[in-house]
Amino acid sequence: MNVSLSQRIFFFVLSCCLLFILLLASVTWSSYAVETAFKRDNYAKQLTNQTYRLKQLVANDNIYDANYNLEHWHALEVTLTNLLQSSPKLTAQQQTIQMSLQSQNENLKSLFTLINKNKLKNASEVIKVHLKTRLMTQLEAIQSDSLQLSAIAQKDIYDTIQRQAFLIISVSVASIIGLLFGAFSLTYIVRKSLNEVKRAFEKNQSGDFQNIQFSHHSQEFDSIAQAFNTMNKKLSDTTVSLTVMKEVVEDRTKVLEQLSNTDALTKVANRRALFERANMEFSRARRAGTELTLLLLDCDFFKKVNDDFGHLFGDQLLVHICNICSQEIRDVDFLARYGGEEFIIVLPHCDIAGGIETASRIQSSLAKNSLTINNQEIAITLSIGACTLSDRHKHLEQLINDTDQAMYQAKKNGRNRIEVLRSTNLH
Repeated sequence: MNVSLSQRIFFFVLSCCLLFILLLASVTWSSYAVETAFKRDNYAKQLTNQTYRLKQLVANDNIYDANYNLEHWHALEVTLTNLLQSSPKLTAQQQTIQMSLQSQNENLKSLFTLINKNKLKNASEVIKVHLKTRLMTQLEAIQSDSLQLSAIAQKDIYDTIQRQAFLIISVSVASIIGLLFGAFSLTYIVRKSLNEVKRAFEKNQSGDFQNIQFSHHSQEFDSIAQAFNTMNKKLSDTTVSLTVMKEVVEDRTKVLEQLSNTDALTKVANRRALFERANMEFSRARRAGTELTLLLLDCDFFKKVNDDFGHLFGDQLLVHICNICSQEIRDVDFLARYGGEEFIIVLPHCDIAGGIETASRIQSSLAKNSLTINNQEIAITLSIGACTLSDRHKHLEQLINDTDQAMYQAKKNGRNRIEVLRSTNLH
């Protein structure tokens, strides 16, 4: 059953009102019960007092005196009779005593009437004493029943207070428990639903688009969930498209970066990529105190090849040289086109001897793998300059310049050779 929060709140308020009415009714009923118990006790005490006055009257006055005033007796007797006739609501046990009191009161009136008959005024003293004794006995019986009625009333007061106090406490505790349970239930439902909404938004931020599933359904939160899930679906579709677009952009960016760092003809690193990598290796070598060697390769008589066989063959020749170099260098080494028919190889963690060995392998492999055009084998040679990092090299450009001087020295000394820039040649 889908109950709205407003309905839950209405039921909660209605329950609070009912519990308050029940508590008020229990307090009112308890007050009435206690008040009735006190009325019974007061009634019993009045009977006792009135009987005591009658006893005092009989004990102190000579009821056989010819001048005895009966009005005082009748006044007290009428008061007693009126009391017995105007009793409050009594319990069953008290009703039994009340009936006994009424019967004894009738006997009391009959006995007093008998005593006061004219014929008894001249009766013997023994009869007078006997009748007066019976009258006192009757009054004592009435007083005894009145005291018993008072004792029962007092006990009834204690029992009523105890019983009604227990009733009020029970209703109060039940009301408090009911109110706390209702308040806790409402708070729990609202807090649980809000936390589920919060978790759904957090998952959205992480890209995990999931619909809200409430543990406790209500019209208000279900409408929120419906709107959120509709928005979620649109966001999910849009985000998928954005993800695809992002992947495409990343792929295109990588391609552009590769194009910007790659020589279009030879497919090796270009001059820009060369300086980025060489600067990084230069800084690392100086910081760590490791060795770094550069090789600068120049294709001998490349202009003549272009003139004799055309630029297309010249381009094939440059690609062939790059393929040979890539096969002969290590994975950590870096090959780049420096410009025209010149190439630079960066050799990290390599001394000059290792650089010369690498250059020799390249020359040897190139001699074994020559190109052929029109059934004519074309021999290609390289002039290679080598230089290793030293204390005098404060910048990469100085190291490249020294390597370039070594390459020109190889050209000058007859080409197809490897030259190392010695310290005597340094400016």
